[in-house]
Amino acid sequence: MNDVNPAPESNGATQEHGYLMAYDKKEQRAKGVKGIAANGELETLDANEENKSQFIKVDQHGNFFTNFGKNFLAQYNNPTRYSLYNMPKDTPVEEARKSIEAAQLPENEAVRRELAPTRVYNNHRFNEREVNWEQAARYGITPDGLKNSKDSLERMLQGKTSAVAFRVAKDSELGRENGDAKLSLFRDENGAVKFDIHYIRQSPKIGEDYRGYTLTEDDLKKMEQTGNLGKAVDVVIDYRTKETKPCYLSKDPVTNEVFHMPVEQARVPRKVKDYTLSKQEYEAVGRGEEVPIRFKSGNGKYYTTSIQMSAAERGIEFLWERSSKKLEEGQKQDQSQANNPGQPGEQALVTGKPLKKEEAPQQEEKKARSRKPSITPKM
Repeated sequence: MNDVNPAPESNGATQEHGYLMAYDKKEQRAKGVKGIAANGELETLDANEENKSQFIKVDQHGNFFTNFGKNFLAQYNNPTRYSLYNMPKDTPVEEARKSIEAAQLPENEAVRRELAPTRVYNNHRFNEREVNWEQAARYGITPDGLKNSKDSLERMLQGKTSAVAFRVAKDSELGRENGDAKLSLFRDENGAVKFDIHYIRQSPKIGEDYRGYTLTEDDLKKMEQTGNLGKAVDVVIDYRTKETKPCYLSKDPVTNEVFHMPVEQARVPRKVKDYTLSKQEYEAVGRGEEVPIRFKSGNGKYYTTSIQMSAAERGIEFLWERSSKKLEEGQKQDQSQANNPGQPGEQALVTGKPLKKEEAPQQEEKKARSRKPSITPKM
């Protein structure tokens, strides 16, 4: 997912690159984005040239350089209602409106691809101020507890489960229940954000049905190794209508819960870090397969791992120690970043050995979804 960089200080040198527009899924039309109202709702205007001067401006680096700064995308409620687009400044507003609205129609794949570089993706599906902390308190959960547990709150705001399991206690018809569970957020039918509890359960068994798909022995082995099925399969996504769609499947290594994500919701990157996927690799990732990559991190070191589409992570996942593949020597040599023998720590990474803790380039990628259950004490 693309994140928005901090807005640079206004020194008169910032060059306007485009303006921000949004497709309102509720009203099914494109609008210009003016800002954020006091109640956290997106402020929009009719998409016409007369209103263009009031639309939020975006610079050449993708920064919103009005008074909203880097937290713009995390400040408004109902983030899933809108699709945001950074339209080039010379694009007539009416033309932009027609293109955005046309891109929403299933038959206009060519238009969607043309607009793909202009999409701005919100990294958060929920806003922290929407969270029902009174409900959390009844479960024994505090904001600080979530923030200090491997960025669990950040993951939950992104629509993922917490990084670790918590001791949850809640009232039920049977009295006070206690159990270890991961947490996530969801919106009820009224749009209110509430906590969802994912208790630790038994691992799925061979022949078990998951939304109309029968899990095989090979399926379970793959999900045990990488956490992901490694392919797309048809599953029921709506029990009321019995609608089925091709989906990726993943299993949480802590709770053993199986997740699904429709293939149509996937955003496959052309470039991961400084590694550019070939056409074959790009297509393989889209199919849900594990693809080995090698990249140079910001600390100057080189890393070899694999990436794969994950339903649990709602996108691309770095497999790290769970990687079952590695780049062939010829592939490494084809990458410009491979031409640096003797890089500290490179030998261990090239041979596919697990990363040492101090070598991982990012804390989140290094520790994500470890194979052993991680349970925090009751808060």
